Amino acid sequence: MLTAIAEEEQPQGPRLKPADRCDRCPAQAFVLVKGVAGELLFCGHHYAEHEVSLIKFAYEIVDDREWINKKPDSSA
Repeated sequence: MLTAIAEEEQPQGPRLKPADRCDRCPAQAFVLVKGVAGELLFCGHHYAEHEVSLIKFAYEIVDDREWINKKPDSSA
């Protein structure tokens, strides 16, 4: 079963770092897929391309795609 983070538990910023890279290309990763066999990182494009299969594989998905093209808050 896929776990979800409750809205009040979600962090105020992205959970993945700019240094995290997609496992399919050199782009910044915005999605972390955790499965029993291991973890995979994906850019928004490659996650969208394989989303249906990845949802079947995953027990947890960290999806930071809402942070694509947003600058980090400098006040934090």
